[in-house]
Amino acid sequence: MDINERIQQDQHGGHSQINPDEQRRYLGTFRERVIVAIKTSQLNSTQIQTQFETALKSHSIGKVLINQQLAQDNFTTYVAIATRTKHPFTLLSHTDESSNEEDPIAVLLAADTAINIDHIYLS
Repeated sequence: MDINERIQQDQHGGHSQINPDEQRRYLGTFRERVIVAIKTSQLNSTQIQTQFETALKSHSIGKVLINQQLAQDNFTTYVAIATRTKHPFTLLSHTDESSNEEDPIAVLLAADTAINIDHIYLS
């Protein structure tokens, strides 16, 4: 989209999003802000839950984002971890399911600004 199209779209009330696919994948934020992420298949693992809590304790910054639809019954576990580590959290209930990922991210810790961590997935 060229600058003239962008200006015209903004004047007519249209709001374009920067990297919408990336924001869908990373629960409304950008990859460069993600500190740690948990995929749906990992939610039940007590080892992953322990690693997540350890990661939160070592990063005092950031906000926990939880896709309530993907986390289902596990969301309370991750809310409890965020509360114990004194991290603010947001439960996302109206996420865009247009992402066709086989194992999407269900929970993550994101900073307010870019931090560019190479390895964000727990294992």
